[in-house]
Amino acid sequence: QDVLSAIQRLEQTVKENPNDAGSKLLLANALHDAGTHDAAYLPRAIEAYRSFLKAKPNDPNARVDLGICYFEVGKLDSTRAGEFFANAVKEMEAALKSDPKHQPGAFNLGIVQLYSGNFQESNKWFKKAVDLNPESDLGKRAKTILDQHSQQM
Repeated sequence: QDVLSAIQRLEQTVKENPNDAGSKLLLANALHDAGTHDAAYLPRAIEAYRSFLKAKPNDPNARVDLGICYFEVGKLDSTRAGEFFANAVKEMEAALKSDPKHQPGAFNLGIVQLYSGNFQESNKWFKKAVDLNPESDLGKRAKTILDQHSQQM
C-alpha cells in the first residue's frame, strides 16, 4: 500500500513537473520495485525509464534497470521474448558503452545472454564482471556462475 501511494505521488509530481528528471527516475525505480512483486507494473516502469533517459541518456544505472525490465517482461511474454531480450541487451550494452566499468551492466548482460542460451557470450560478460571487481557481491556471483559452467563442460 505504501508503494502504491508513493507511485501515485510520484506520478502526480512528474505530471506537474514534466522536466524534473529526478522525479522521473524515482518513479521509474518505484515502478520497477513494484514490478518485482507484480509484473503488471513493468510496462509502466519501461515507459518511465525511457522518459527519464530522454533527459539523461548516459545514465548507466537507469539503462541497466530498463534492460532488466525488458528482460523480466520477456520472460513472461513468450511470443515476444526475443524482442524484449534484444531490447534488454541493447540497453545494457548502451550502459557499458557510456561506462565500460559498470559492473552491474556486465553482470546483467551475462544473465540475459545465459537465459537466451548464449553460453559463450554470457561467460564473456561474467568474466568481465569478475575482472571489474572480484570482491564485490556481483563479482562473486559471476565467479560462481563461471565455476558452475566450467564443471558442466
